[in-house]
Formats: sequence, structure tokens, C-alpha cells
Amino acid sequence: MNEEGKESAFFANARKEVTMRERAEGACAFATNNFPTLVFAGAVLGMTNPTSLSWFKGEAFEWALASTMLGMGITLEKEDFVKVFAAPWKIFMGVALQYTVMPTLAFALARTLLKDSTSLAAGLILVGCCPGGTASNVVTYLAGASVPLSVVLTTASTFMATVMTPTLTHQLAGTMIPVDGVGLFVSTCKVVLLPVIAGVALKQLASGFAKRYIEPFSPAVAVITVAAICSSIIGRTSTQILAAGPELILSVLLLHGLGFALGFVLSRVAGFSLKTSRTMSIEVGMQNSALGVVLASAHFADPLVAVPCAISATVHSVMGSALAGYWKHRDATKGDRQAAEVAKQYDDPNYSAYNDAFRDATGLSNL
Repeated sequence: MNEEGKESAFFANARKEVTMRERAEGACAFATNNFPTLVFAGAVLGMTNPTSLSWFKGEAFEWALASTMLGMGITLEKEDFVKVFAAPWKIFMGVALQYTVMPTLAFALARTLLKDSTSLAAGLILVGCCPGGTASNVVTYLAGASVPLSVVLTTASTFMATVMTPTLTHQLAGTMIPVDGVGLFVSTCKVVLLPVIAGVALKQLASGFAKRYIEPFSPAVAVITVAAICSSIIGRTSTQILAAGPELILSVLLLHGLGFALGFVLSRVAGFSLKTSRTMSIEVGMQNSALGVVLASAHFADPLVAVPCAISATVHSVMGSALAGYWKHRDATKGDRQAAEVAKQYDDPNYSAYNDAFRDATGLSNL
């Protein structure tokens, strides 16, 4: 009690006022932590109300992804990219996995599960032959993996799509698909490279502004962007998806699920670190399905060819974001467990700093 007989705030449980910024940051954290749920909800919205996001396409896609890449760029340093290019073996391995694992899986699944529908089989093969998608950069960011490596791999695989996508599709599906390589590369630079570079530059030139007003909200913008893209693509092809059958859904699930698994396992076998292997897994498992939709619509008469691409857009986003959430939760749990062990050790009345010194000096257990 103070001199006036009133309870002092020092002892009282005074309720802390929550500012608008704290509310906004809380909402962003909620959206980021529930990425898989929001992406799935977007897919359901697209199926149940196809016209809800029909306006979100074309240039809107590009601007939304570009804003997401700008936010990710703010979290990076120039040194991050220097480290990536200092290890070109990682880039070679990532691109090699992209154009071997996914086309092979797509071809095998199309021949076994979709043999009764050549159009759906061609669409699945087209998805497998597409480059890595820009959404993989978002998921890599949310997973706490290597964003610089992800950006470089996405750009490299997209540039190689000029040759690889039509050639592989021709070999595996029997149909040559013309690809505007220059336009594809320019689009990737506009959506991925330039915004990331702008974000890195902004952080260098105005670090205080970027850290306070952009960086805290970037993950939530990324989540909303991916969810909206999935909802839009699913909505525009909802009729074809309902008519496709369970075999197609199973094929797409296996394609991306095995892609994630093989990308991770093969990277670990090659001797890469856990962080790099997670990045490789995401890059291999996630395709540029939106590109597949565009190519299928432009170069195939049967609209069913675009259906696997549309389903793929949602499936790999949900699976990738769920995987990112699992890794993030696992890392956080591991950190909490280690902190608890350290705290427990220091609470031990028999603990002595000499024990730590003895273990560090000799490598033996504490006495």
C-alpha cells in the first residue's frame, strides 16, 4: 500500500494495455502459425464459391508474389548470397534433383494411376516437368531454411525450363510444348530476383524502417498470398476437378509427397546439412503449377490437361506449409527442451561450474 492507502502498481496485477501494433503483430503470428489451415481454407473457398477470387489472376499474381519476395529480401544479407554461390555444388544438385526426380515420378504415376485418361496423364507429366515455383521461396522462408539458396534454385530451374520443360514433356508425354523462354526468365526476374534485391537494398539503406514496418508483417503477407493464389486457381477449375476422380487426387498427392521425401533423403545422402536438405526438399516437392496451368490452357485443346496443374497448386502448398510448420515446431520444441535441461542442471544443488570446466577440458563426464 502507498501513503494514500491505495494499492501500489508494483504489487498489483495491473492489466497491460495492448497497442494496435501488438494486435497486428499477434494477428500476423496467428496467420503464419496456421499457414496450412489457411491454404486449405482457400482451396475450400475456391471449390464452394468459385467466383470469390476470380479477379485474382495474371498481373495480380505477379504483384502479390513480388511484394512477398520484397519482404523476404528484407530478412536477408548480401553475405547470404555470397555463401550460396561459394558452393556451386548445391546449385547443381538442386537443379539436377528438380529435373530428374519430379519428371520420373510424374511419368511413373501417370502410367500406373492415370492410364485410362491420356489428358490427365499428360497434365500430371507437365506438372512434373515444370520448374520450381516461387511459392517454394515463401515456404522455405516460413520453414527457417535457406531462402538465398531457394531463390537461386528457383531462378536457375526456371531459366533451364526454356529447354527442359518442353524437351522432357515431349519425351515423356509425346507432345512438344513451346515455351517463351525469354518471357519466362523476365517474369521470374520481375517476381523473384528484383524484389529480393530491392529488399536486401532497403535493409541496407533503411534498416530501422524495414525492421519496424515491413519485416514483422512479411510472413503473414506470404501466407495470404499463397492462400489466395490456390483459391483462385481451384475456383477457376472447380468443375473439372470434381469430375476428375480420386485417382487424380491420389496421383498428385503421391507426386508431391514423394518429391518432398526424395529431395530431403537424397540431399542428406549427398552429405548436405539439415538446413540445406530441407531447402532441397521444398524446392523439389513444390512446382510452378501456375505455369503448368498457363501452358496447358495455351497449348492443349482438352481442358482436362490443366486440371492436374490446378490441383497441384493447392496440394503442394498445403503439404509444403505443413512440412514447414512441422520443422518449425520441431526446432522450437528442441530448443525448449535444451533450455529446460540447462535450467534443470543449474537448479541442481550439486552443480558446480568446475564440472563444466572439467568436461570441456577432458571430454569426460562430470565428477
